[in-house]
Amino acid sequence: MPPRVHIVADDLTGALDSAATFAARGARVRVACTPADFATALASGADVVAVATGTREGSEADAISKARIVAQALDGRDGLLFKKIDSRLKGHIGTELDALVPAGASLLVNPSIPALGRYCSDGAITGAGVETPIAVADRIGRPVTVPDTPDQASLDAQLPDRLEETVFVGAAGLAEALARRLWPAPQPRALPRPGLPALLAIGSRDPVTSAQIAALDDVPLAEAPNGACPALPDVPLLLLRMTQGSEAIDGAQAGAAFAETIATAHDRLHPATLFACGGESAAALLARLKIGQLDVLGEALPGVPVARCADGPPLLLITKSGGFGPPDTLVKLVKFLVNG
Repeated sequence: MPPRVHIVADDLTGALDSAATFAARGARVRVACTPADFATALASGADVVAVATGTREGSEADAISKARIVAQALDGRDGLLFKKIDSRLKGHIGTELDALVPAGASLLVNPSIPALGRYCSDGAITGAGVETPIAVADRIGRPVTVPDTPDQASLDAQLPDRLEETVFVGAAGLAEALARRLWPAPQPRALPRPGLPALLAIGSRDPVTSAQIAALDDVPLAEAPNGACPALPDVPLLLLRMTQGSEAIDGAQAGAAFAETIATAHDRLHPATLFACGGESAAALLARLKIGQLDVLGEALPGVPVARCADGPPLLLITKSGGFGPPDTLVKLVKFLVNG
């Protein structure tokens, strides 16, 4: 049996997309939506257990506090630690690592995602969606060496012979390398077919996601300025998108309003499938529905994980990070939903 993998991510979509690569090869995968749900997930018996701390957009003090809760839950447990980080190095990476990993621990750091066109070169992340190369060591806060990574094969080759002696710090590319090493003979399970009614909740304003929305035709769209949408159409397939309102408000306030709007749409539509783009949107809705545990089943598309709620109402959850995917990602997803 491969060692258990523990994934710590700073947002829910990150926890899901890094965990999905293991599920796609046949591993049993459980994701805790918050640190408070982590102990239950650890007791699930899953091969891979991930937790979303929800700290990317919050304060540094909150990030440290939640990382310490996770570290305490992991204390004394055997297995591998994978600190999932944003491939464009957003968030409180250095301070969270300090709370999770002792100084002097052996780290393998590489945020490359070759499948997305993001690579490491000269110690910096570069490529798709990265206007100016970002020095990795500066964001990690420790002296680390990041080899040039032009493709997935070079990333796979960076794994050490003895995995147990290393803490892994990276994104979906490094997760894929680790999953391939631990589950070399994939035995993927058949995914449940997503179906209608379906709610597509888009909280991200990333240009990548905007291009994906622009490529859609004939999908009812309801806009939620600053998160609020007073009139929701009664349709079996609805795309609900948060937009900027006429007045500037705090991002957390807009996010809370959008979560309430999504919850209202959920209560009206009773969707069999929820697609959430943007980790904050997905996490807020799941909290509203009192869902703390997700079983990750695989991927609907590359980088688009599928999960089933392990507690709370029956719901198939599909997620995507804001800066991920080609322009036809949502077009393909809608075809899955409509053709069931």
